[in-house]
Amino acid sequence: MWNGELASVCRRHPDLVAIYEAPGGGLALLLRQTLVPLHEERGRWFNETRRAARAVVTSLRAAGVTEEVSVLQWRQLVDVAAVLTGWLCRYLGDAERCAQLSDIVSARLADRAAPISSTLLDWYRDMAPSWLAVEPEVRRRLIIRTHLWIAERVLLPMARGADPLAADLGPTGRLAWRLVRIVPPGELDVWKAWIRLTITDLQRALSWPAGRRTEVWVRWLFDIPYSIPVTGRRPRDVPVGGSTRAPRR
Repeated sequence: MWNGELASVCRRHPDLVAIYEAPGGGLALLLRQTLVPLHEERGRWFNETRRAARAVVTSLRAAGVTEEVSVLQWRQLVDVAAVLTGWLCRYLGDAERCAQLSDIVSARLADRAAPISSTLLDWYRDMAPSWLAVEPEVRRRLIIRTHLWIAERVLLPMARGADPLAADLGPTGRLAWRLVRIVPPGELDVWKAWIRLTITDLQRALSWPAGRRTEVWVRWLFDIPYSIPVTGRRPRDVPVGGSTRAPRR
């Protein structure tokens, strides 16, 4: 069972960013090292993550932890995303680095999941620095998480000839649940208008007939969360690269 003593043990390891616990038991370590190393860096990356993981696991075992322990750096990105969104965070040693790694996972999965045209993919990559530079951090994470939902639940079904999963956009639907989980405790009142407006605009976009769902329409989907300010009020002047205005039908 997790306790304050284990948190003290974790703080001895600067390479340990967070620890997550599965609903059925088992721990996952999130280390400081990247989740997506370059090919030429993989050897050094593996040695660094192995050394850090061994040190953490040794300390946890000495403190009485008997659960199975895995390392997120060594798992598939889809598994990492499932852990970050569905497991209980037992220890958070570096919130900023944790958010950075989470954003990278979301962006990479969105990039992979959507079988989109090369021009749209180039546009998304060109816009990525703007989205990843958004402040405050919570808004940035909300935007990236919404993009991941668009890729998984809109573009991927459409590529298979199916309809987008609009049911996710209900008040207690999948997207609302995902976004609420990002909001820090005590800040839901600040962000609930943003979440509501984002979902409302996405519902409006998905109501368009299939014949009108062009590449411009897809760009509009990705722009929706980027264009909604923290206050929930729609901006009069659209920021560069973003627009809450629907493309012409």
